[in-house]
Amino acid sequence: MKGKNILITGGTRGLGLEYAKYLSSKGYNIGLTDISEKACTIYGESKSLEFVLNGIRENKVEAFFWAADLTKQEETERMVERFISKFGVIDGIIANAGGDIAGQGKNAEGGKAENNSFNIDKLEHENIFDRNYYTCFNTLKAIIPYMKKQGFGKVITVSSVNAVFGVEKETAYSVAKAGVLQLTRSLAKELRKDGINVNCIMPGPVKTGRFMSTLKGRNKHDLEKINSKSKLDRVASPEDIAPVVEFLFSDASDFISGELIRVDGGLFPQPM
Repeated sequence: MKGKNILITGGTRGLGLEYAKYLSSKGYNIGLTDISEKACTIYGESKSLEFVLNGIRENKVEAFFWAADLTKQEETERMVERFISKFGVIDGIIANAGGDIAGQGKNAEGGKAENNSFNIDKLEHENIFDRNYYTCFNTLKAIIPYMKKQGFGKVITVSSVNAVFGVEKETAYSVAKAGVLQLTRSLAKELRKDGINVNCIMPGPVKTGRFMSTLKGRNKHDLEKINSKSKLDRVASPEDIAPVVEFLFSDASDFISGELIRVDGGLFPQPM
């Protein structure tokens, strides 16, 4: 099986799907996981899982899918075992699953929490935290032992620009993404001797299916810039983020680890 083998969580929709399409066009084999086979259809981004997989395979690479609720450690471990059984080697993981919505459905669909401030309902806070921090933590907990045994591997976590400044109406999401950021830094230090690169990307607003479905809950800047034609002063498209991911999986990034890379068009250039 030629090409590097990459696992993408939350991989059948939004940014995860864009990463899969872009990486497969560069010759990477793709393993996708999401909370269900129907998750790809919730925001109208794809008509079926088969459609998603066939589109990736058109690039002459291998592509497979495993459903898993990554907030549950045992399900996460079983999914990773299936990936290893199919591919043998895991070259990289992008822990992409997450989202700033309080959806409780089996496909993690829904809108923003009714009260999305510090006074958010405790159950909604836990749900958002679980889906943004523990999906990442559980996935890496399951995968890193395999990478250590191999003696190599590249980990990309996904945080957000919200993680590094105060956010008035996305408290739970910001706190969870700050946890992902600090997890990245700690793991990068811990895994240096194992030859495992750990980096974090921090996108700003991106026009995914979920983003567009929750426009009513978005801030003034997002609404004003959603249709901007500016090179930088706009809401990003998924295509703006995927090349950064490919760089971090490529040989060109072999000596880069522990980095936090904002991809937001310069929206928040402050020190982190």
